[in-house]
Amino acid sequence: MSNKIYFLVLYVLNLIFTRVGKGENERNESDERKKEILIKIIDLYVVFAVFTALIQVAYMALVGSFPFNSFLSGVLSCIGTAVLAVCLRIQVNKENKEFKDLAPERAFADFVLCNLVLHLVIINFLG
Repeated sequence: MSNKIYFLVLYVLNLIFTRVGKGENERNESDERKKEILIKIIDLYVVFAVFTALIQVAYMALVGSFPFNSFLSGVLSCIGTAVLAVCLRIQVNKENKEFKDLAPERAFADFVLCNLVLHLVIINFLG
């Protein structure tokens, strides 16, 4: 199941970041539309991460927090991932003048690397 989701995400990102061999105006319009779709996908990802953290907090309030390290690592993982996704959104958005020269591929690579570091730190200290 997770492999299907992984390949679906890769397929969507490939559609967003590839350029179709069209005229210059059509390519620019297509790129702008793809950027808008990418920003909407990132927004949905942030909402999902925050919603998952809230579900974990509600579960802890109802059932209890016996394995508190597990609860803490789950919530911090969700919130940390949401913060990194917001940073990705800021970098990908072309209306932001500070990251105008930064390629979207570089921003996504930074996002992936920071997520790996975040989760390795959480595993080492709380796991």
